[in-house]
Amino acid sequence: MDSACGIDIQLVPQYPVVSESVTLKLTGIIGTIRSFSWFKGPSTNAPDQILSYIPAANPPQTQGPQETQGPQYFSRASGSPDGSLQISHLLTTDQGNYTVIIQTDTAQQVTVNLPVYAPVTKPVISQSTNQAVESENITLTCNTTNAEKIIWSRVTGNLPSRVILSIDNRTVTFIRINRTDTGQYQCEAENPVSKDISDPYTLTNLKIQGPLTVNVGSNITLQCSADSLPEPTYQWLINGTYTNITDKTLRIQQARSQHNVTYTCMVNNSVTRRSDVTSVNVTVIDIGDHYNPDPIVGIICGSILGTILVICTVWLVYRRCVLPRKQAKQ
Repeated sequence: MDSACGIDIQLVPQYPVVSESVTLKLTGIIGTIRSFSWFKGPSTNAPDQILSYIPAANPPQTQGPQETQGPQYFSRASGSPDGSLQISHLLTTDQGNYTVIIQTDTAQQVTVNLPVYAPVTKPVISQSTNQAVESENITLTCNTTNAEKIIWSRVTGNLPSRVILSIDNRTVTFIRINRTDTGQYQCEAENPVSKDISDPYTLTNLKIQGPLTVNVGSNITLQCSADSLPEPTYQWLINGTYTNITDKTLRIQQARSQHNVTYTCMVNNSVTRRSDVTSVNVTVIDIGDHYNPDPIVGIICGSILGTILVICTVWLVYRRCVLPRKQAKQ
């Protein structure tokens, strides 16, 4: 048996797709085809045979009753008089090596690798933490399947220079994120038969600014800061309860002890449909809890009165008892 030197196998189409058809087309054949056999895998052992075909016969015939259509035969496979093998309704399990032995004046053998591609799924970006905190590391992940290549981009320009991409480009990590990193990011996934791009993902640096410790009677002013485009809507919660405050600034006049609670800012971007939240605890200090002069004054006054009472008692005893005795002796 001669090794293949003139014949070749061409995939039609070049990039076969799941659920579609492919033809493993023989090219470079010289002479009349007397017979050919297709095998699943690189070997030509009988257990690997899919089918044998004698062009003069119709329909295709096997080499013997024990090898009817071959042990590896499946109903979606069929041979053609030109030596080609057609596979319809492709499955991912169809991918792999296929080998043909073709008999003309001489026998020749050639093997081809059949890939089966599936369209990439639409990428979805996820974030490693619910909230991007300044000076911490944040990782974005491009979630998709069937992709052979992933490309990250920033809607408003180039990626920041401090980012680190994983080997397969599925993740991008922002080192010590800051305000300049905020913005919209996308990832594009592709393979030879398809490509798709994620919706813009807004990386928001959200924080609450303002004094976290105030005295009773002072005002509480907290400002929610969100680097988001377009400008998000705001919603404040106090101790987990929604309020009617929809401005970025929360103000409370004449703080009392009941204002010693948790304040939460929730922002929502109507375009990206993404929400973020952040919270702070405010401590309201009542000076009276730390220093109350009334008990001290009471103690001092009580001590003075007690001393005076003792002195008066001693003086009375002296006048009534001791002094008369001294005078009598004289």
